[in-house]
Amino acid sequence: MANKNRPKMSPQDRAKQFMPFDAVKGLREALAKKEKEILGREEIERIEENAEFFGNIHKNN
Repeated sequence: MANKNRPKMSPQDRAKQFMPFDAVKGLREALAKKEKEILGREEIERIEENAEFFGNIHKNN
């Protein structure tokens, strides 16, 4: 239902409402640091390679 008191929002502005944001600043970085401590560098590199590989497959389909 459109509001007659406000101008229509552009599709770009509407899309911005659904973009991810960090509700807690620095949380993502802190979690990544802890993940490296727990998993170890080699396992993280393997996970990142797999993520890149599967991301490329998804883009091509």
